[in-house]
Amino acid sequence: MSEPAPADALQVPKAAELVAAQLRRQIVMGERAEGELLPPELRLMTELGVSRPTLRQALRILENERLVRIHRGRNGGARVSRPSVQTAGRHLNNLLLYQGATLDDVHIARLLLEPAAVARIAETVSAEEIAALRASVADNLASTDGAETRRIGSEFHIQLVELTGNRSLVLFARLISGLLDGALARHDAERRKQRMPSQSEGLIHDHSRIIDLIEAGASREAARHWREHLEAVHRQLRKSINTDLVLDIEP
Repeated sequence: MSEPAPADALQVPKAAELVAAQLRRQIVMGERAEGELLPPELRLMTELGVSRPTLRQALRILENERLVRIHRGRNGGARVSRPSVQTAGRHLNNLLLYQGATLDDVHIARLLLEPAAVARIAETVSAEEIAALRASVADNLASTDGAETRRIGSEFHIQLVELTGNRSLVLFARLISGLLDGALARHDAERRKQRMPSQSEGLIHDHSRIIDLIEAGASREAARHWREHLEAVHRQLRKSINTDLVLDIEP
């Protein structure tokens, strides 16, 4: 009598998972364009050498991953939906919620990322990039809408990381920013309800100051200033939101 396989034995992927992996690679590598309608079932079955149930299961996997949108009916089919930060953010939100992450956790992640990025770009930034940063601050100062002011400010943080030229860091910065945006919106709503004075002008001044330090090539001072700025933002957030609680992913 043969012994049963150990519980952690390597499992052979199912046919549908292999088909999904093949189509996934085509999508993420750009071989399938955004919005492109995949070939009809019969043609895909022939090309991939699989049965209809296997193909349909593979497409359901990709639909759950938001890589295809399936429209049913006579004129239906599966259309390609390229990966996006928004989709990745939703998955990350769910994972962080499951793991019990808090806004304090996200704040620490930002502290580890942005000051280091600021120090790096202080050594390489161009005059054109400085001008773009100053234009962002000018737009923020000119804005009279709270939501728009918050959006421009959030994008400024991402702009700084983009100047590193590192696509992985930029993706992380966008994911972190997305996690914080909802909390900042709730903070602003609570501030208005309690008639608390806005402190946004002081934070925007910090944005101007960081540009001056970056332009001067003062990498160490820039990193310290930006760390202090992030801490100030987090202190404001804590005034109306308990940042020790598990991350709230609802808008």
